[in-house]
Amino acid sequence: MVRFPGRSWSRFLVALSALALSACVSPLGRQMKPVEALLREQVDSQKIPGAVVLLQRTDGSDSYVKAIGHLDREKGAALREDALFRIASMTKPITSVAVMMLVEEGKLGLDEPISKYLPEWQNVQVLAAPPSTPGGSYSTVPAQTPITVKQLLTHTSGISYRFMGPPLGPLYQQAGITDGFEHTSLTLADQSRALAALPLEHQPGAAYSYGLNTDLLGYLVEQVSGVPLDRFFQERLFTPLGMKDTYLFPPEDKATRMPALYRRAASGALERVPETGTNVVEGFFTYAPDFQTTGNKGFRSGGAGLVSTASDYSRFLQMMANGGELGGVRLLKKETVEQMTRNQIGELRADFVGTGFGLGFAVQEDPALVEKQGPVGSYFWSGIFKSHAWVDPQNKLVGVIMVNMWDQTSDTPNDIFLRIYSALKE
Repeated sequence: MVRFPGRSWSRFLVALSALALSACVSPLGRQMKPVEALLREQVDSQKIPGAVVLLQRTDGSDSYVKAIGHLDREKGAALREDALFRIASMTKPITSVAVMMLVEEGKLGLDEPISKYLPEWQNVQVLAAPPSTPGGSYSTVPAQTPITVKQLLTHTSGISYRFMGPPLGPLYQQAGITDGFEHTSLTLADQSRALAALPLEHQPGAAYSYGLNTDLLGYLVEQVSGVPLDRFFQERLFTPLGMKDTYLFPPEDKATRMPALYRRAASGALERVPETGTNVVEGFFTYAPDFQTTGNKGFRSGGAGLVSTASDYSRFLQMMANGGELGGVRLLKKETVEQMTRNQIGELRADFVGTGFGLGFAVQEDPALVEKQGPVGSYFWSGIFKSHAWVDPQNKLVGVIMVNMWDQTSDTPNDIFLRIYSALKE
Protein backbone atom coordinates (compact mmCIF):
# COMPACT_ATOMS: atom_id res chain seq x y z
CA MET A 1 0.00 0.00 0.00
CA VAL A 2 1.36 3.42 -0.94
CA ARG A 3 1.56 5.82 2.01
CA PHE A 4 1.55 9.61 1.57
CA PRO A 5 2.89 12.05 4.14
CA GLY A 6 0.06 14.05 5.78
CA ARG A 7 0.52 17.25 3.75
CA SER A 8 0.96 15.37 0.46
CA TRP A 9 -2.12 13.30 1.21
CA SER A 10 -4.17 16.48 1.80
CA ARG A 11 -2.94 17.98 -1.46
CA PHE A 12 -3.82 14.77 -3.28
CA LEU A 13 -7.36 14.82 -1.90
CA VAL A 14 -7.81 18.49 -2.87
CA ALA A 15 -6.57 17.77 -6.41
CA LEU A 16 -8.80 14.72 -6.66
CA SER A 17 -11.82 16.72 -5.48
CA ALA A 18 -11.06 19.50 -8.00
CA LEU A 19 -10.77 16.92 -10.77
CA ALA A 20 -14.10 15.35 -9.78
CA LEU A 21 -15.78 18.78 -9.62
CA SER A 22 -14.36 19.72 -13.02
CA ALA A 23 -15.77 16.52 -14.48
CA CYS A 24 -19.21 17.48 -13.16
CA VAL A 25 -19.19 20.96 -14.69
CA SER A 26 -21.27 21.07 -17.86
CA PRO A 27 -19.82 22.23 -21.19
CA LEU A 28 -21.83 25.45 -20.87
CA GLY A 29 -20.49 25.88 -17.34
CA ARG A 30 -16.91 25.65 -18.55
CA GLN A 31 -17.59 28.08 -21.41
CA MET A 32 -19.23 30.67 -19.16
CA LYS A 33 -16.18 31.38 -16.94
CA PRO A 34 -15.54 34.68 -18.81
CA VAL A 35 -19.16 35.65 -18.20
CA GLU A 36 -18.79 34.99 -14.48
CA ALA A 37 -15.64 37.12 -14.46
CA LEU A 38 -17.56 39.98 -16.10
CA LEU A 39 -20.38 39.71 -13.55
CA ARG A 40 -17.97 39.76 -10.60
CA GLU A 41 -16.20 42.75 -12.10
CA GLN A 42 -19.48 44.64 -12.53
CA VAL A 43 -20.63 43.78 -9.00
CA ASP A 44 -17.28 44.80 -7.49
CA SER A 45 -17.28 48.11 -9.40
CA GLN A 46 -20.92 48.75 -8.41
CA LYS A 47 -22.19 48.77 -11.96
CA ILE A 48 -24.84 46.26 -10.91
CA PRO A 49 -25.96 44.84 -7.56
CA GLY A 50 -25.96 41.31 -8.97
CA ALA A 51 -27.31 39.09 -11.71
CA VAL A 52 -28.62 35.62 -12.43
CA VAL A 53 -27.68 34.14 -15.81
CA LEU A 54 -29.37 30.99 -17.11
CA LEU A 55 -28.65 29.16 -20.35
CA GLN A 56 -30.00 25.86 -21.57
CA ARG A 57 -29.91 23.88 -24.77
CA THR A 58 -33.39 23.47 -26.16
CA ASP A 59 -32.70 19.80 -26.91
CA GLY A 60 -32.07 19.21 -23.20
CA SER A 61 -28.40 18.32 -23.67
CA ASP A 62 -26.95 20.96 -21.34
CA SER A 63 -27.87 23.74 -18.92
CA TYR A 64 -26.19 26.39 -16.82
CA VAL A 65 -27.32 28.82 -14.12
CA LYS A 66 -25.28 31.17 -11.95
CA ALA A 67 -26.14 33.84 -9.38
CA ILE A 68 -23.47 36.42 -8.57
CA GLY A 69 -23.80 39.50 -6.37
CA HIS A 70 -26.31 40.68 -3.81
CA LEU A 71 -29.97 40.18 -3.06
CA ASP A 72 -29.58 43.02 -0.56
CA ARG A 73 -26.23 44.86 -0.40
CA GLU A 74 -26.97 46.63 2.88
CA LYS A 75 -27.90 43.41 4.67
CA GLY A 76 -25.08 41.44 3.07
CA ALA A 77 -27.56 38.95 1.61
CA ALA A 78 -26.22 37.01 -1.36
CA LEU A 79 -28.23 36.72 -4.57
CA ARG A 80 -29.77 33.29 -5.09
CA GLU A 81 -30.65 31.44 -8.26
CA ASP A 82 -34.30 31.39 -7.17
CA ALA A 83 -34.57 35.16 -6.64
CA LEU A 84 -37.88 36.71 -7.79
CA PHE A 85 -37.05 39.55 -10.14
CA ARG A 86 -39.35 42.34 -11.29
CA ILE A 87 -39.34 41.41 -14.97
CA ALA A 88 -41.29 44.48 -16.13
CA SER A 89 -41.74 44.33 -19.92
CA MET A 90 -40.72 40.68 -20.07
CA THR A 91 -44.35 40.31 -18.94
CA LYS A 92 -45.40 41.26 -22.48
CA PRO A 93 -44.53 37.99 -24.26
CA ILE A 94 -46.50 36.06 -21.62
CA THR A 95 -49.57 38.26 -22.09
CA SER A 96 -49.17 37.89 -25.85
CA VAL A 97 -49.25 34.10 -25.50
CA ALA A 98 -52.45 34.41 -23.45
CA VAL A 99 -53.99 36.45 -26.29
CA MET A 100 -52.94 33.91 -28.90
CA MET A 101 -54.45 31.09 -26.86
CA LEU A 102 -57.78 32.92 -27.08
CA VAL A 103 -57.24 33.47 -30.81
CA GLU A 104 -56.73 29.72 -31.27
CA GLU A 105 -59.93 29.08 -29.35
CA GLY A 106 -61.86 31.34 -31.71
CA LYS A 107 -62.66 33.86 -28.97
CA LEU A 108 -60.56 36.63 -30.56
CA GLY A 109 -59.57 37.51 -34.10
CA LEU A 110 -56.25 39.15 -34.93
CA ASP A 111 -57.84 41.47 -37.48
CA GLU A 112 -60.85 42.30 -35.37
CA PRO A 113 -61.21 45.86 -34.05
CA ILE A 114 -60.66 46.02 -30.30
CA SER A 115 -63.81 48.16 -30.09
CA LYS A 116 -65.78 44.92 -30.61
CA TYR A 117 -64.79 44.03 -27.04
CA LEU A 118 -63.92 47.46 -25.63
CA PRO A 119 -66.60 49.89 -26.90
CA GLU A 120 -64.78 52.97 -25.58
CA TRP A 121 -62.38 52.56 -28.55
CA GLN A 122 -65.03 53.08 -31.25
CA ASN A 123 -64.28 56.72 -32.10
CA VAL A 124 -60.51 57.05 -31.97
CA GLN A 125 -58.71 60.31 -32.71
CA VAL A 126 -55.12 60.80 -33.95
CA LEU A 127 -52.86 63.68 -32.90
CA ALA A 128 -52.49 66.22 -35.72
CA ALA A 129 -50.68 69.04 -33.91
CA PRO A 130 -49.22 68.49 -30.42
CA PRO A 131 -49.55 71.12 -27.67
CA SER A 132 -46.90 73.83 -27.97
CA THR A 133 -46.73 74.19 -24.18
CA PRO A 134 -47.45 71.75 -21.32
CA GLY A 135 -51.19 71.66 -20.80
CA GLY A 136 -51.81 73.57 -24.02
CA SER A 137 -54.36 72.76 -26.67
CA TYR A 138 -53.81 70.32 -29.49
CA SER A 139 -55.65 69.28 -32.63
CA THR A 140 -56.72 65.85 -33.81
CA VAL A 141 -58.12 64.07 -36.84
CA PRO A 142 -60.25 60.91 -36.88
CA ALA A 143 -58.47 57.56 -37.16
CA GLN A 144 -58.74 56.23 -40.70
CA THR A 145 -59.13 52.65 -39.51
CA PRO A 146 -59.96 51.07 -36.13
CA ILE A 147 -57.22 49.62 -33.92
CA THR A 148 -57.00 45.83 -34.29
CA VAL A 149 -55.88 43.12 -31.90
CA LYS A 150 -52.84 42.50 -34.12
CA GLN A 151 -51.82 46.16 -33.93
CA LEU A 152 -51.77 45.93 -30.15
CA LEU A 153 -49.59 42.80 -30.37
CA THR A 154 -47.15 44.52 -32.76
CA HIS A 155 -47.12 47.97 -31.09
CA THR A 156 -48.38 49.65 -34.24
CA SER A 157 -51.63 51.03 -32.79
CA GLY A 158 -50.33 54.53 -32.04
CA ILE A 159 -50.65 54.11 -28.24
CA SER A 160 -47.59 55.34 -26.36
CA TYR A 161 -46.13 55.20 -22.83
CA ARG A 162 -46.09 58.06 -20.36
CA PHE A 163 -42.34 57.68 -19.86
CA MET A 164 -41.71 57.99 -23.60
CA GLY A 165 -42.26 61.72 -23.27
CA PRO A 166 -43.66 64.02 -26.00
CA PRO A 167 -45.87 64.15 -27.82
CA LEU A 168 -48.24 61.96 -25.78
CA GLY A 169 -46.34 61.50 -22.51
CA PRO A 170 -47.41 64.83 -21.00
CA LEU A 171 -51.04 64.19 -21.99
CA TYR A 172 -50.89 60.75 -20.36
CA GLN A 173 -49.44 62.26 -17.19
CA GLN A 174 -52.17 64.92 -17.00
CA ALA A 175 -54.81 62.20 -17.40
CA GLY A 176 -53.29 60.06 -14.64
CA ILE A 177 -52.32 57.23 -16.99
CA THR A 178 -50.09 54.68 -15.27
CA ASP A 179 -47.17 52.87 -16.91
CA GLY A 180 -47.80 49.91 -14.61
CA PHE A 181 -45.10 50.60 -12.02
CA GLU A 182 -46.75 52.77 -9.41
CA HIS A 183 -49.43 52.57 -6.76
CA THR A 184 -52.63 53.59 -8.47
CA SER A 185 -56.33 53.80 -7.74
CA LEU A 186 -57.09 53.08 -11.40
CA THR A 187 -58.65 49.85 -12.57
CA LEU A 188 -57.94 48.35 -15.98
CA ALA A 189 -61.31 49.64 -17.14
CA ASP A 190 -60.42 53.16 -15.92
CA GLN A 191 -57.12 53.06 -17.79
CA SER A 192 -58.74 51.84 -21.01
CA ARG A 193 -61.31 54.64 -20.93
CA ALA A 194 -58.66 57.26 -20.15
CA LEU A 195 -56.44 56.08 -23.01
CA ALA A 196 -59.33 55.93 -25.47
CA ALA A 197 -60.21 59.55 -24.67
CA LEU A 198 -56.73 60.70 -25.72
CA PRO A 199 -55.36 60.84 -29.27
CA LEU A 200 -53.08 58.25 -30.87
CA GLU A 201 -49.54 59.24 -31.83
CA HIS A 202 -50.11 58.17 -35.44
CA GLN A 203 -52.67 56.42 -37.63
CA PRO A 204 -53.15 52.75 -36.66
CA GLY A 205 -50.66 50.55 -38.49
CA ALA A 206 -48.56 53.47 -39.79
CA ALA A 207 -45.54 53.04 -37.48
CA TYR A 208 -44.06 51.02 -34.64
CA SER A 209 -44.54 52.96 -31.39
CA TYR A 210 -43.73 51.17 -28.15
CA GLY A 211 -46.52 51.74 -25.65
CA LEU A 212 -49.25 50.52 -23.34
CA ASN A 213 -50.58 48.12 -25.97
CA THR A 214 -49.94 45.00 -23.91
CA ASP A 215 -51.58 46.41 -20.78
CA LEU A 216 -54.63 46.92 -22.96
CA LEU A 217 -54.27 43.33 -24.21
CA GLY A 218 -54.29 42.13 -20.60
CA TYR A 219 -57.61 43.92 -20.10
CA LEU A 220 -58.85 42.36 -23.33
CA VAL A 221 -57.94 38.88 -22.03
CA GLU A 222 -60.02 39.58 -18.93
CA GLN A 223 -63.01 40.80 -20.93
CA VAL A 224 -62.97 37.86 -23.32
CA SER A 225 -62.14 35.08 -20.85
CA GLY A 226 -64.28 36.41 -18.00
CA VAL A 227 -61.53 35.89 -15.37
CA PRO A 228 -58.93 38.26 -13.85
CA LEU A 229 -55.58 38.29 -15.61
CA ASP A 230 -53.63 36.89 -12.65
CA ARG A 231 -56.03 33.95 -12.46
CA PHE A 232 -55.85 33.36 -16.23
CA PHE A 233 -52.06 33.36 -16.04
CA GLN A 234 -52.02 30.94 -13.11
CA GLU A 235 -54.59 28.47 -14.40
CA ARG A 236 -53.84 28.55 -18.12
CA LEU A 237 -50.06 29.15 -18.25
CA PHE A 238 -48.09 28.98 -15.02
CA THR A 239 -49.53 25.83 -13.45
CA PRO A 240 -49.50 23.83 -16.72
CA LEU A 241 -45.90 24.92 -17.43
CA GLY A 242 -44.69 24.24 -13.88
CA MET A 243 -43.86 27.92 -13.30
CA LYS A 244 -44.11 27.91 -9.51
CA ASP A 245 -42.61 31.34 -8.82
CA THR A 246 -44.24 33.70 -11.33
CA TYR A 247 -46.89 36.13 -10.10
CA LEU A 248 -48.53 39.48 -10.62
CA PHE A 249 -48.86 39.59 -6.82
CA PRO A 250 -46.42 37.20 -5.09
CA PRO A 251 -47.45 35.72 -1.75
CA GLU A 252 -45.88 37.30 1.31
CA ASP A 253 -43.83 34.20 2.13
CA LYS A 254 -41.98 34.60 -1.17
CA ALA A 255 -41.63 38.39 -1.18
CA THR A 256 -38.36 38.12 0.78
CA ARG A 257 -36.79 36.53 -2.32
CA MET A 258 -37.24 39.76 -4.30
CA PRO A 259 -33.93 41.63 -4.69
CA ALA A 260 -33.73 45.19 -3.42
CA LEU A 261 -34.07 47.77 -6.18
CA TYR A 262 -31.05 49.97 -6.93
CA ARG A 263 -30.33 52.99 -9.08
CA ARG A 264 -27.26 54.99 -10.05
CA ALA A 265 -26.32 57.76 -7.59
CA ALA A 266 -24.74 61.03 -8.71
CA SER A 267 -21.38 59.67 -7.52
CA GLY A 268 -21.72 56.72 -9.88
CA ALA A 269 -22.10 54.25 -7.02
CA LEU A 270 -25.16 52.10 -6.42
CA GLU A 271 -27.94 53.70 -4.42
CA ARG A 272 -30.82 51.77 -2.91
CA VAL A 273 -34.30 52.92 -3.84
CA PRO A 274 -36.14 53.67 -0.58
CA GLU A 275 -38.70 51.09 0.41
CA THR A 276 -41.51 53.62 0.39
CA GLY A 277 -42.79 55.24 -2.80
CA THR A 278 -40.17 57.37 -4.51
CA ASN A 279 -39.64 59.17 -7.78
CA VAL A 280 -37.00 57.09 -9.54
CA VAL A 281 -36.91 59.70 -12.28
CA GLU A 282 -38.91 62.90 -11.95
CA GLY A 283 -41.97 62.69 -14.19
CA PHE A 284 -41.23 59.08 -15.14
CA PHE A 285 -42.72 56.73 -12.59
CA THR A 286 -43.17 56.24 -8.89
CA TYR A 287 -42.07 52.83 -7.70
CA ALA A 288 -42.12 51.08 -4.36
CA PRO A 289 -40.55 47.64 -3.93
CA ASP A 290 -43.60 46.53 -1.93
CA PHE A 291 -45.95 47.40 -4.81
CA GLN A 292 -46.37 43.79 -5.91
CA THR A 293 -47.69 42.71 -2.52
CA THR A 294 -49.51 45.83 -1.27
CA GLY A 295 -50.49 47.59 -4.49
CA ASN A 296 -53.97 47.94 -5.91
CA LYS A 297 -54.86 44.47 -7.19
CA GLY A 298 -57.53 46.00 -9.37
CA PHE A 299 -54.75 47.04 -11.74
CA ARG A 300 -53.16 43.92 -13.19
CA SER A 301 -50.46 45.09 -15.59
CA GLY A 302 -50.16 42.75 -18.56
CA GLY A 303 -47.34 44.90 -19.87
CA ALA A 304 -45.08 45.23 -16.84
CA GLY A 305 -46.47 43.61 -13.70
CA LEU A 306 -44.95 40.15 -13.29
CA VAL A 307 -42.20 38.91 -11.02
CA SER A 308 -40.46 35.66 -11.93
CA THR A 309 -37.31 33.60 -11.55
CA ALA A 310 -34.77 32.81 -14.24
CA SER A 311 -35.78 29.15 -14.02
CA ASP A 312 -39.49 29.86 -14.40
CA TYR A 313 -39.00 32.20 -17.34
CA SER A 314 -36.78 29.65 -19.04
CA ARG A 315 -39.68 27.17 -18.90
CA PHE A 316 -41.86 29.69 -20.72
CA LEU A 317 -39.15 30.17 -23.36
CA GLN A 318 -38.61 26.44 -23.68
CA MET A 319 -42.31 26.04 -24.42
CA MET A 320 -41.92 28.56 -27.25
CA ALA A 321 -38.76 26.84 -28.51
CA ASN A 322 -40.63 23.52 -28.53
CA GLY A 323 -43.34 24.97 -30.76
CA GLY A 324 -45.91 25.58 -28.01
CA GLU A 325 -45.45 22.48 -25.86
CA LEU A 326 -43.60 21.59 -22.67
CA GLY A 327 -43.63 18.37 -20.66
CA GLY A 328 -46.56 16.94 -22.56
CA VAL A 329 -48.65 20.11 -22.09
CA ARG A 330 -49.48 22.08 -25.24
CA LEU A 331 -50.46 25.74 -24.93
CA LEU A 332 -50.16 26.79 -28.58
CA LYS A 333 -50.04 25.17 -31.99
CA LYS A 334 -46.66 25.07 -33.67
CA GLU A 335 -48.03 27.26 -36.48
CA THR A 336 -49.08 29.90 -33.94
CA VAL A 337 -45.60 30.01 -32.41
CA GLU A 338 -44.09 30.38 -35.87
CA GLN A 339 -46.47 33.27 -36.53
CA MET A 340 -45.55 34.97 -33.25
CA THR A 341 -41.81 34.70 -33.85
CA ARG A 342 -41.52 36.02 -37.38
CA ASN A 343 -41.59 39.67 -38.41
CA GLN A 344 -45.14 41.03 -38.65
CA ILE A 345 -44.42 44.73 -39.22
CA GLY A 346 -42.93 44.61 -42.71
CA GLU A 347 -40.38 47.35 -43.40
CA LEU A 348 -41.15 49.15 -40.14
CA ARG A 349 -38.43 48.87 -37.50
CA ALA A 350 -38.96 48.27 -33.80
CA ASP A 351 -37.72 51.07 -31.55
CA PHE A 352 -34.80 50.25 -29.26
CA VAL A 353 -33.65 47.26 -31.29
CA GLY A 354 -33.80 48.34 -34.93
CA THR A 355 -35.12 44.99 -36.09
CA GLY A 356 -38.43 43.30 -36.85
CA PHE A 357 -41.25 42.53 -34.46
CA GLY A 358 -43.59 39.57 -34.27
CA LEU A 359 -46.60 39.07 -32.00
CA GLY A 360 -45.10 39.88 -28.62
CA PHE A 361 -41.39 39.36 -29.43
CA ALA A 362 -38.70 41.31 -31.25
CA VAL A 363 -37.41 39.22 -34.16
CA GLN A 364 -33.79 39.26 -35.34
CA GLU A 365 -33.84 39.14 -39.15
CA ASP A 366 -30.91 41.41 -40.03
CA PRO A 367 -27.49 39.80 -40.70
CA ALA A 368 -25.87 43.14 -39.87
CA LEU A 369 -27.14 42.86 -36.27
CA VAL A 370 -25.81 39.38 -35.51
CA GLU A 371 -22.97 40.68 -33.32
CA LYS A 372 -25.39 42.69 -31.17
CA GLN A 373 -28.55 40.61 -31.14
CA GLY A 374 -27.56 37.06 -31.93
CA PRO A 375 -28.18 34.85 -34.96
CA VAL A 376 -30.88 35.60 -37.50
CA GLY A 377 -34.06 33.85 -36.41
CA SER A 378 -33.59 34.63 -32.71
CA TYR A 379 -36.48 36.26 -30.87
CA PHE A 380 -36.34 38.16 -27.60
CA TRP A 381 -37.49 40.92 -25.29
CA SER A 382 -36.19 42.83 -22.27
CA GLY A 383 -37.39 44.54 -19.09
CA ILE A 384 -36.61 48.07 -17.93
CA PHE A 385 -34.92 46.80 -14.76
CA LYS A 386 -32.14 45.29 -16.90
CA SER A 387 -33.51 41.83 -17.61
CA HIS A 388 -33.34 40.10 -20.98
CA ALA A 389 -34.59 36.80 -22.40
CA TRP A 390 -34.22 35.14 -25.78
CA VAL A 391 -34.57 32.00 -27.85
CA ASP A 392 -31.82 31.21 -30.37
CA PRO A 393 -33.07 28.42 -32.67
CA GLN A 394 -29.82 28.30 -34.65
CA ASN A 395 -27.74 27.37 -31.60
CA LYS A 396 -30.62 25.53 -29.87
CA LEU A 397 -30.28 27.89 -26.94
CA VAL A 398 -32.58 29.61 -24.45
CA GLY A 399 -31.16 32.41 -22.33
CA VAL A 400 -32.30 34.54 -19.39
CA ILE A 401 -30.40 37.44 -17.80
CA MET A 402 -31.93 38.87 -14.61
CA VAL A 403 -30.72 42.13 -13.06
CA ASN A 404 -32.73 44.36 -10.72
CA MET A 405 -31.68 47.95 -11.34
CA TRP A 406 -32.87 51.21 -12.84
CA ASP A 407 -30.07 52.77 -14.90
CA GLN A 408 -30.52 54.35 -18.31
CA THR A 409 -26.80 55.15 -18.56
CA SER A 410 -25.64 51.58 -19.15
CA ASP A 411 -26.60 48.57 -21.22
CA THR A 412 -25.65 45.84 -18.79
CA PRO A 413 -27.78 43.02 -20.25
CA ASN A 414 -26.27 43.64 -23.69
CA ASP A 415 -22.75 43.56 -22.23
CA ILE A 416 -23.53 40.20 -20.62
CA PHE A 417 -25.23 38.94 -23.78
CA LEU A 418 -22.20 39.84 -25.90
CA ARG A 419 -19.84 38.12 -23.45
CA ILE A 420 -22.03 35.00 -23.53
CA TYR A 421 -21.80 34.73 -27.31
CA SER A 422 -18.10 35.53 -27.29
CA ALA A 423 -17.57 32.70 -24.79
CA LEU A 424 -19.68 30.30 -26.85
CA LYS A 425 -17.34 30.83 -29.82
CA GLU A 426 -14.24 29.87 -27.85
